[in-house]
Amino acid sequence: MLSVMRRRPPRPVPDVFETFAHRVDSGDEGPLEAPGAASVARSAGITVGLMVLTSLAFVAGAWVSAAVRPELVFSNLLWEGVAIVAWSVAWGGLAAAGVLALGIIAVGVPWVRRQRDARSTSASTSPSTPTSTSTSTP
Repeated sequence: MLSVMRRRPPRPVPDVFETFAHRVDSGDEGPLEAPGAASVARSAGITVGLMVLTSLAFVAGAWVSAAVRPELVFSNLLWEGVAIVAWSVAWGGLAAAGVLALGIIAVGVPWVRRQRDARSTSASTSPSTPTSTSTSTP
């Protein structure tokens, strides 16, 4: 016996621009400006610094783990090599992920604080607050 699944009844698709109208920036703020050269250079420097720290952490983690590998006996030299490489890569990756996470936190926390301060000062100086309009759909 074939069982036939019922199709979902067609519903009107909501208009995205009406639904999220409160999230669209108004044109009162002016046109968007490109970031300055100093900002781009600072961001590039932070990115390169995080890349270098991550790669150094990977190499250090792999080097330390190669010196402290488990004592296993393999019947084939190939499998022993694969196990040593996998062990070193896993610990190197773990070290790199940890250092990258700490680096992102070290960079991200001050950035978030600056953004919050900028929003709080701009919200306190703005005389009007945005109001939400609700539209009902039948």
